[in-house]
Amino acid sequence: MSMSTSSQIIQPLKIFQKLVGKSVIVRLKNNKAIRGILTAYDNCMNVVLDDAEEIDPKTSQTIVKYGRVYIRGNQVLFISTTDVVLG
Repeated sequence: MSMSTSSQIIQPLKIFQKLVGKSVIVRLKNNKAIRGILTAYDNCMNVVLDDAEEIDPKTSQTIVKYGRVYIRGNQVLFISTTDVVLG
């Protein structure tokens, strides 16, 4: 593999770094969706969200407001910055 090919690989944790302070949606393995401001993450992709709220995956309407939450990385299906991928 040449150096130019390996430099094209996108590393998820570098993307997380750019998302700190931004609104994200975390889709969980139990099919719940949590929206909030990404405030922290670690190498295991555990995340901390502020102003977190559970939302309906179909309508994006708030179900429950939580405030600050810690989500274990092994429960995360994906993280998005838009509502488009919810449905």
